[in-house]
Amino acid sequence: MNINNLVTTLLVGVIASIAFIWIQPLFGMLTLTSRHAAAYVDIGGYTEAIAVTLSWIVHVSVSIFYTLVSLLIYNLNHSYLVNFLQVVLLGWLTTLLATPANEWVVKLITTGQLPEIDSLSALNTQVGPKLWLHILFFIMVVIGISIIKNSSLLNSAQARKT
Repeated sequence: MNINNLVTTLLVGVIASIAFIWIQPLFGMLTLTSRHAAAYVDIGGYTEAIAVTLSWIVHVSVSIFYTLVSLLIYNLNHSYLVNFLQVVLLGWLTTLLATPANEWVVKLITTGQLPEIDSLSALNTQVGPKLWLHILFFIMVVIGISIIKNSSLLNSAQARKT
């Protein structure tokens, strides 16, 4: 991975993760980080400060990973059709997995043991606020990637290197 891709992934991933948490209450939900932090305190016995820190580390890390996946797709083909398809498909896939994945992370952090897959909630197949929020997240990611990829800042830095 070249430095421009690394910077793009980190910058867009962090910004999109913060935006996700900021926007989440508008969809009628408590924030993911507050729900995770509460579980870390209640179930795992963590202090509030450590629980909040852990919840943000997990959330930002997952957002950066999702941004990396999106960037890899964007680098292969950044046509409007592919961008639209990745927003819809990644939004749907992450919504589908979100409930059991979040439960798995909470159980791992609060117990220190790998949870059994069959002990987790079912996949989330509902079309509703969680899906719209995840689609909005990937819209922000693709727009962020597009802005950075098309900005003169990274392009001029790359040109100076050559």
